[in-house]
Amino acid sequence: MSDTALPLRISRSSDGLVVCGEVDSSSVATLSSFLAPLPGESGEVVVDMSDVAFMDSSGLRVLIDAHRRAEQSHRRLVIINPSWIVTRLIDISGLRDVLHVSERR
Repeated sequence: MSDTALPLRISRSSDGLVVCGEVDSSSVATLSSFLAPLPGESGEVVVDMSDVAFMDSSGLRVLIDAHRRAEQSHRRLVIINPSWIVTRLIDISGLRDVLHVSERR
């Protein structure tokens, strides 16, 4: 976490969530609560992560869990517009080919 931690803010959008701030061990329960159960009734669950300033492995673990639950219910979790820090974490963890990531604008 950075010296000037940004509080985690999550809002619902028409097709999922918008995540802003820092996702770490002290805030990950909030993200988890927004993703369990998955938002919406069917189809894609979109998680906009364009304003995520920091994310550690605990946030990645929540996304992986939500991805698995979506797949089990014949849905798809899509991470859109990930910030560079989210992109880097997905890439270094080797999950680029597992998670659905889109650069929608």
